[in-house]
Amino acid sequence: MTSPASSATRALGVLAAAAAVLVAWIAAGDRAGAGAGLLYAVPIGLATWWFGRVAGAVAVAACLGLYLLGTAIHHVSELGVALPIRAILFAATWIGVDQLVRAQRRLAASAGQLEAVRSALIPPDLPALPDVDAAAAFLPAEHGVSGDFYVLTNAPDGSTVAVIGDVVGHGLPAAQLATFVRASLVSFAANTSDPAEVLTLTNSALCAGPGRRDVFVTAACVSLDPAAARLTFAVAGHPAPIRLPDLSDLRPEVVGVPLGVDPHLSLLTGSTTLTHGEGVLLYTDGATEARSRGKLLGERGMRDRLAPLARLPARELAGALQQMVVGYADEGLRDDVCFLVLRPKAA
Repeated sequence: MTSPASSATRALGVLAAAAAVLVAWIAAGDRAGAGAGLLYAVPIGLATWWFGRVAGAVAVAACLGLYLLGTAIHHVSELGVALPIRAILFAATWIGVDQLVRAQRRLAASAGQLEAVRSALIPPDLPALPDVDAAAAFLPAEHGVSGDFYVLTNAPDGSTVAVIGDVVGHGLPAAQLATFVRASLVSFAANTSDPAEVLTLTNSALCAGPGRRDVFVTAACVSLDPAAARLTFAVAGHPAPIRLPDLSDLRPEVVGVPLGVDPHLSLLTGSTTLTHGEGVLLYTDGATEARSRGKLLGERGMRDRLAPLARLPARELAGALQQMVVGYADEGLRDDVCFLVLRPKAA
């Protein structure tokens, strides 16, 4: 909120600008060009920007009055033509600046909403995960958000469920949809640790929602039983999880289409056993779409850089991957980037 002292200072600034135009125009006399009166657009713009639409309208009327006062002192030929032109210019300045103010407010409100949504999508702290070494890293897109999210939670059977997803689209609508999908995933993971079941239930909720026919979400889900070092996984239109440290894809027999496309989506859960030191990496495609001098990092480029890091502890690996993307992307990130790393802790 603007302080009273600041408002008074701004008001004096508007009055001073209007008075300066009048004084300068009259003092210039015959040397003043025909367009000197157009400088009244400056106080009109300041009044509208600082005080709003009504103040801008008052400034338009006041400046027209000052312009007429100036013409009475310093004769203007063809006043019948000059006055309407000034009136149109002043009104255009008022309307234009008012539109800019409104656009700025909309952007500010949208940015505030985006930040609130992002906080919901990317929790600041990971939950307590007994016997699981886990870490997450998130890099926001250069402009707003793109709907990337993750879920990391404890299932009722003692396993850890992790989901990473990406809403197709950008901006606030994509981020809002991502919050709905994430909430659905958290709810279903509280009742089952089967990755295929978690994703299909979320797909049903997404397809049943109103106005959801033109949007879809890619997702990969894994469930880690740390006691048995057993990993199960399912994929819906998303890059497959990567086994660490050998960097092989964990791809089930059936990879489904993205969530929200087919209300009758059918998925299969794959499974594997992790040996000592092995783990899993989940990621969104913003990582492979990072650009340097117009060249995509790509799947091969990411894996080449991942290979010497693959045995690091979860937190160190997530941080190293984050720095790797930042170091490569000299053009800024066009999409969100998200990484999840999980390993069963050594006995």
